[in-house]
Amino acid sequence: MCLVHVHGAITLPSTALTRNYYKKHYNNTDQCRDVEEYIKHQVKTFWEKDPSITPKLLRLLYSDCFVTGCDASILLIGPNSERTAPQNIGLGGFAFIDKVKEVVESRCRGVVSCADILNLATRDAVHLAGAPSYPVLTGRRDGMTSLKETVDLPSPSISWESALSYFRSKGLDVLDMTTLLGTHSMGFTRCRYILDRLYSYNGTNKPDPNMDHKFLLEMRDRCPPKTTKGQKDPLVPLNPCPNSTHSTTHTTMGHLGTEPCWVWTNSCFWARTHEP
Repeated sequence: MCLVHVHGAITLPSTALTRNYYKKHYNNTDQCRDVEEYIKHQVKTFWEKDPSITPKLLRLLYSDCFVTGCDASILLIGPNSERTAPQNIGLGGFAFIDKVKEVVESRCRGVVSCADILNLATRDAVHLAGAPSYPVLTGRRDGMTSLKETVDLPSPSISWESALSYFRSKGLDVLDMTTLLGTHSMGFTRCRYILDRLYSYNGTNKPDPNMDHKFLLEMRDRCPPKTTKGQKDPLVPLNPCPNSTHSTTHTTMGHLGTEPCWVWTNSCFWARTHEP
């Protein structure tokens, strides 16, 4: 299982990441060499019942890789683990990854890392959602520690310059940032992450002037300035337009502050993809 304390992690031999790692290194073990197909089948079976697994896995993988690397440390359970950090509130997909791990373990025990499972499953889920598939290098080792104080993901309010600086600190450029922000064209976000754009942008007591007026009214209808006692913070779909990916984010109809940044407005803020 992946959802365990650090003693449950798998440490693979120290080798360079490569495509088809398990097929190359376990060629004489039929069940181990085909693990990528097992994972793909599990993702497809689950995705046909619940396509929301795609944004859940995207956010889960992002939250894992941007902290201590793609080592599945986000999956580890503990009172001070990464998943308990405020930035990781609402993460989903844990039970699904654990289910895939069980299937893989039943065929190839003690070989496949949770880190590889998370990366492969996310790639397959993204492809099922309509995006191009992409090669995933495998052979990762699972992290042995998971601490919430290591989580340095951007806050829900961040400037364009700060966002770019953050991505550059991770060895990424503006193209990488734009591609990753494209995940905001699927899934959901909570109203609390966009309220300032709707009612008091940058503390002005006015909405973000870059938002389309009809879209602003629609979002205000979905997201009142305050919720009533006991009312759950409403969810807002990030892709209300059929067959759109980056198209809506290139207009004044993007939900999140970073989206108008793609057309070079002055300031922006971050938000999370898929809040349950």
